[in-house]
Amino acid sequence: METKKRSILKLDIPKSDIGILISDLFKLLISTDQTANQIKEILNEQFEQDEFIPIPGAQTLVNSQIVQNKNYIKKDLISTLDNITFYSDNTFTINFNNINDQENFGGKTTLNTYPKYSAQRDFFGNLFSMDKYAKKLIDNGFKKIVETNLELLKEEKIKDKKYRLIHYKPDNNYYLRAIVSTDNYFDYNNSIAVVIALLTLYKEIKSSGVAYSLKLCEYNESNIRMFFDSTGEKELEGIGYVKNIVEISNDEIKREALRFSGVCTISYDTQKKINEIYIKPKDIKSKILTIKHNQKPQNGLKSLTDFENVDKVHNELYEDIKAIKNIKNTEQIKFLVRRKIDNAKNEDIRKFKASIMNELTATTTKNIIDLLNLFNNIQILANEDIEASEYLRYVIYEALINRK
Repeated sequence: METKKRSILKLDIPKSDIGILISDLFKLLISTDQTANQIKEILNEQFEQDEFIPIPGAQTLVNSQIVQNKNYIKKDLISTLDNITFYSDNTFTINFNNINDQENFGGKTTLNTYPKYSAQRDFFGNLFSMDKYAKKLIDNGFKKIVETNLELLKEEKIKDKKYRLIHYKPDNNYYLRAIVSTDNYFDYNNSIAVVIALLTLYKEIKSSGVAYSLKLCEYNESNIRMFFDSTGEKELEGIGYVKNIVEISNDEIKREALRFSGVCTISYDTQKKINEIYIKPKDIKSKILTIKHNQKPQNGLKSLTDFENVDKVHNELYEDIKAIKNIKNTEQIKFLVRRKIDNAKNEDIRKFKASIMNELTATTTKNIIDLLNLFNNIQILANEDIEASEYLRYVIYEALINRK
């Protein structure tokens, strides 16, 4: 299954894409999805189908999700541990047997699934925290011991769980993506996130007159981060300019389901070329509003009124960013980032650790422009992973602004 991050860049958006009709946007609200139906019912009372959302890039964003939804079919399966087995030949798989909802799975009564991302760790972590032990057994080929442990665990009558499966159409295989809550869980998927993002910004355009356009979108089958820039920029003395960005992110599996955050970009001039770097503070400082997986749609959509504090978040960020012009020792700031990467427990960044550390070690900075350019380069190194990219934005902000 393809798991690399996909991106939509502003320069890739056709000039003809000046926005989208709400009727076309609502095509993302798939009728078979219960949460989507509830959201559509609420939004139909607030917006007319023939209204036009004047956000450049909106049509490209919607089209990307339509394509994504054709390739990655997400299905949830509730199963008891008694109906689970391991391995397909000598390849570790998590197999679901005696499936009751056969119609949803093409008439199949058994599915062999390949765990992706943290699914294997989460599966065993929920079984008396045996994730590290199980990983060592699997990695070293102790198939019999793994299967024996499963049979012993079945005697404990562990509660049924809901498993998020992905049917990846290009290879026709099923993959275990995660374990989700069996109760009080509303599926705010990426398509729903796009709908809510565009409509929230549309309401802000109508009330304040601020214009928004899609600047960047990073996504995979379960996560999405949309970055919208607004009109206007502020000068950063001796360096360049700061631009306000609204980041709207969604994680279908964990964390807050849908999140609006205040982010900034710093534009700087190097060798007669304008470059740009994204930085973002930790959640509390950047948070504009959130909708959680356990919130009913009618309650979650009410929280969108909190978007009014977006100016306050961005003004505070700008005041913080202005202080970087006072940095004297850029090598010290670089050292802070090196230390953070070297000690990182974040699994997403670890696979890029060697190349990032090499870049940080090999490059000497003499001024703030050199430093920003170096940080831009290390962000490019981790560009294929959506969570690694976000992690670096935090790390760079902490080093530049908080000097730690």
